[in-house]
Amino acid sequence: MDNKKTILIVEDDFFVSRAYAIKFEKEDLNVQSVTDGEAAIDYLKKNDAPNLVLLDLMIPKKSGFEVLKEIKSNEKWKNIPVIILSNLGQESDIKKGKEMGAAEYIIKADVNIEDVIEKAKKYL
Repeated sequence: MDNKKTILIVEDDFFVSRAYAIKFEKEDLNVQSVTDGEAAIDYLKKNDAPNLVLLDLMIPKKSGFEVLKEIKSNEKWKNIPVIILSNLGQESDIKKGKEMGAAEYIIKADVNIEDVIEKAKKYL
């Protein structure tokens, strides 16, 4: 039985996604990555809920905000902590993300991967 915690990374930039996956795997976490909003919802429907979702906002098919809304309005998923990881740094976006239920809103340009890993561990 695999008792590792699972993180779902929703990020359309392969290199960013891979960099996070490598770091999280070093922390002995199970990492699943998808590249668009529809794939994120599909993953949630077909698998056990992850312990944490790292969510980019500017992704294809469904925006991160749409994905966040679906997660938070679904009985099975609403308690999954979601950390928004985006380059959208507008105050209005940050406010919207928090109001919609994101646990954290991290602006990619402002942090390094280690900071994100540390923040993520608080929710695992």
